[in-house]
Amino acid sequence: MIRKTYHLEIISPCFCGGAEPNQQAEIRPSSIRGQLRWWFRVLGGFKLLSPMSVRDQEAMIFGSTAGDEGNAGKLIVRAMPENILCGRKDSDALGHMPFSDSAYLTFPMQSRQNQDGSRGVLVSGRFEISLIWSGSQSLVPSLQALMAVFANLGSLGFRSRRAMGALAPLSMNLPSSGWQEFFQQSGGISVQSMPASSSTDAISKLGGWLRRWRSHGRTRDHSANQNDKTKPPLNCGFNFAKRDHDIGYGLQAVLNNPAFRPALGLPIIQRTNNGTRQWDYEKGNALLPKGRFASPVILRPHKAANGNWLALVIFVEARQWPVGKQVFLNGQPRAVSLDLYNAMKADAPGFLRPFP
Repeated sequence: MIRKTYHLEIISPCFCGGAEPNQQAEIRPSSIRGQLRWWFRVLGGFKLLSPMSVRDQEAMIFGSTAGDEGNAGKLIVRAMPENILCGRKDSDALGHMPFSDSAYLTFPMQSRQNQDGSRGVLVSGRFEISLIWSGSQSLVPSLQALMAVFANLGSLGFRSRRAMGALAPLSMNLPSSGWQEFFQQSGGISVQSMPASSSTDAISKLGGWLRRWRSHGRTRDHSANQNDKTKPPLNCGFNFAKRDHDIGYGLQAVLNNPAFRPALGLPIIQRTNNGTRQWDYEKGNALLPKGRFASPVILRPHKAANGNWLALVIFVEARQWPVGKQVFLNGQPRAVSLDLYNAMKADAPGFLRPFP
């Protein structure tokens, strides 16, 4: 057995739920293991194991439930919390005031009348991860590269794609660069950044960036922000969002046009004067789940080894919307365009820079 131990810190509120996620958050080895497995898939498996398929690599490393009996993997993950500050908070308690850029990322945790948005949260602290490997010594550097990806780009828990649950390595052997050489498809992700002064500032900047691309804006914004290109109706994503808004309302002018925002994640629920419009990944039927599509755009604060902060935007190219796949709006098929996703990557307003 080979054991490697790493130390990480929590740098943004982590809603990693246990048995009662609304009451208490906790560091769970199964969550860490699941994240390592996800990044492994996205990056196409290890070069050292080529030409073995990613599926067979994954079964060997993490285990598999396929077949009659399944197989145990060669990797065991252990986690030990260290000085973690726990609590139970909603969006307001996090300091994400209503209609702010930060609140745009944590809107499911906003408390409303007769609805408590609070969840168990790990506010800050450190924890130890041990990887116990029973396979070949030659794969240890590859496993360490996988840990480096998780520690620098990964996150844990609810809203982890939206800047929550971000981590930073405390181990010097988990650098933010150099890991690419160990994976078959390191181009499965594209990482860009914005400067930030703290975790709080990074969350706010990421919320504002996503809002400019995705938000159609409230009616009062349309006249109030005429001279502000960072807000509706002049922000970079307004025309994309407006078309999706009009499609949901069934306007004839856009009846045959493709939608954009489904490529950033589903489900989408649109409430109109004529009822609720449900955007789904599959058609299904009333008794079966219709599926969802996880956003290929991941936002996270990043703390460098020298203490400097960045706001990262990670485009998961390996998980972008399938070309030709339709979305179902109230059960009716609609085409989906990748134009919004591609425009976000090009970042016309020029907010993003290459990372690292």
